[in-house]
Amino acid sequence: MAQTQAGNKAVGWGVLVFAGAVGNAVGLIGKVPVVTLVAAPLAIIGVIGLMVSRRAQRS
Repeated sequence: MAQTQAGNKAVGWGVLVFAGAVGNAVGLIGKVPVVTLVAAPLAIIGVIGLMVSRRAQRS
């Protein structure tokens, strides 16, 4: 049960990373700095959450 919950959390964090990466790409390609400023922290928080989730899943 604990591994299933950690796995679900990893998927959620992965979606957050993907949304941040897409937002960064749209902001940079479209030359809209506001989108990049919003999406960059999302991607960073998503990567940190993904690392923590995978570490918790291992132990």
